[in-house]
Amino acid sequence: MEYLYQAGKSNGKKFILLHGTGGDETSLVELAKILDADSTILSLRGAVKEEGMNRFFKRNGLNQFDFESLERETDHLYEVIKQLSQEKAIALDEWTLVGYSNGANIAAHLLLERETALTKGIFFHPMSLEVHTQSFDLADKSVWVSYGGGQDPIVSEASFMTLVSAFRERQANIIVAKTNHGHQITMDEVQNAREWLKG
Repeated sequence: MEYLYQAGKSNGKKFILLHGTGGDETSLVELAKILDADSTILSLRGAVKEEGMNRFFKRNGLNQFDFESLERETDHLYEVIKQLSQEKAIALDEWTLVGYSNGANIAAHLLLERETALTKGIFFHPMSLEVHTQSFDLADKSVWVSYGGGQDPIVSEASFMTLVSAFRERQANIIVAKTNHGHQITMDEVQNAREWLKG
């Protein structure tokens, strides 16, 4: 898996960046530096191609997910994260997963469906992937999620709230931020997530 690593200051946050469809390992770097200018960044490129666009798992059309690909790529992503964390001597619980759209979806799926020492996530415009096979407690997880409102052509409110409920029902600490600006990330969202990180 292609990736970009930038070491930050010792007191900075540590971010794993997961882009949206069509993005790459550079897409969220500027956003990460707004979240924390001193941050260490591990930014990963999705290994799946859809009409030339990078993704983290396959789909068969808009919101029609390939679940075999989802599970396979989630395992692959987690193995890459563990390997690179070991190489960089960074404990898994020091990372914050930062994902947008497709990247947010696989990151949320990882926390919900894999028992992992990863504990924190910032997910811009995620949705439920309708996979609920696990029931282990998520009280050690802290998640910030945002939704673009009725103007979002990809994420419905019902799907977004199903995801929120999945975390809440398993005792995760979750903060929800809503906008009315559709599927694009806004500066207000980024600033909101930045303040959450300081808490």
